[in-house]
Amino acid sequence: MGILKKLKFINLEKSEKNLIINIIAAFAIKGLSLIISLFSTPQYIKFFGDNNVLGVWYTILSVLSWITICDLGLGNGLRNKLTQALAAGENEKAKSYISSAYVAIAAIILPITIIGTFAVQFLDLNKFLKLDPKVISPDTINLAVCILFVGVCLNFIFKTVNSILYAIQKSSVTNLLALVTSVIPLVYIIVFKSDNMEFNLISLSIVHVLASALPLLVATAYVFIKPLRTCAPNPKLFTKSAAKDVMGLGLGFFAAQIFFMILMSTNELFINTLYLPDNVVEYNIYYKVFTVVGSVFMLALTPLWSKITQDIARKRFHILKKTNNLLYAVSALAFAAQFAMLPVLQWFLNFWLGENTITVDYSTAAIFAFFGGVFIFNNALNTIANGMGDLKTQVIIYGVAAALKVPAIILLKNLFNSWNVIVLYNAIALALFSMIQFIYTQSKIRTLSKQIIDNETDLSTQDNREECSYVVDIAENKAQSTAEN
Repeated sequence: MGILKKLKFINLEKSEKNLIINIIAAFAIKGLSLIISLFSTPQYIKFFGDNNVLGVWYTILSVLSWITICDLGLGNGLRNKLTQALAAGENEKAKSYISSAYVAIAAIILPITIIGTFAVQFLDLNKFLKLDPKVISPDTINLAVCILFVGVCLNFIFKTVNSILYAIQKSSVTNLLALVTSVIPLVYIIVFKSDNMEFNLISLSIVHVLASALPLLVATAYVFIKPLRTCAPNPKLFTKSAAKDVMGLGLGFFAAQIFFMILMSTNELFINTLYLPDNVVEYNIYYKVFTVVGSVFMLALTPLWSKITQDIARKRFHILKKTNNLLYAVSALAFAAQFAMLPVLQWFLNFWLGENTITVDYSTAAIFAFFGGVFIFNNALNTIANGMGDLKTQVIIYGVAAALKVPAIILLKNLFNSWNVIVLYNAIALALFSMIQFIYTQSKIRTLSKQIIDNETDLSTQDNREECSYVVDIAENKAQSTAEN
């Protein structure tokens, strides 16, 4: 039986083997990442020793993550276009896409880095973040934000390699990079803790920047020395047409990203502003617990995006249908797993956080379980849509949900006065999106499949006509020859 399984694996296409290898590697690497993520929360609580400061740290990282949308979707646009070019064997086009993407991203982000670094010096961050100047001085918090801001901006250029890794079906490497990035700060906060809170904040900011940048630089060197050694970025290979191709698709991703960011990545900021900074810590605890299942599920989704793009480019819609159905089935199981965690949640938090544990509020936990479930369905549907390069539904629904978020949470706050209403709004918005996206995706796949069947029918009809015409010509020639004789 084992030999048969090996033979089946050997007979798989190269792209399918890569997909299986990437998923297995992703589970192994991301499994370690999840353990480290869970272990890091109590360590961060000990490192800062003040939940208000830790809440501010989480809020700063959340706000700075907004900058990741400033590439106008070029990273995701490159991912799809490069996958298509490599699948078609168009290496010259692949080179142009890579070089044009790097140049365009650098041209966008470098001015933002300079202007942003200058502007931060004039902000009253203590007031904005509700942080007592006696705990962290204005100069210290401004310096920490500047360090993190510059690091995030530079990583904008460096992380382009992730899009390339996805395109060449090496998503497991991106998971390895994320693992290294999470391990380095964890080691630092365990080994190098100081009693000086301000020193801890500045030093951790520097470590965070280095931990994010160094793995990406090493990966970039690997990609252009090994698998794509003939495609190293070169400013001379920049072309407006290639940049336009990448950006044309990328603008759709950009719009979807910016609306999704407003919807999902502003939670910490709203909780910090409308409630208290230590509520952000409580939010992060629930969030980490109820996104574990979603994170595991997303391991398989990461390589599937580029695989779906590849299957569409090669007209393999029967495989796309199977992938689609499998994702829905697994999503349903993962949704159920969210609610299965509720009975053992308090026990788990006591074990995980020890003396820093919190008392479970089961209404909040139920909201997070629902949010985690619809988030899983959302990711499954988006993976298929992103692989198809069809982003209309995401742009429209996310846009409406983002526009309504502020008035909705203010209304809900007045009605319930609990920070969990912010998560509830996100869950309802994602649930509505998932229903609409499901209907649209099913319709799109049926349309694509029908087009292929119609094309094959037309070709078959054309071949039959040509064959009939050929037979008639032969008959006429014979008749003419007979008449002449």
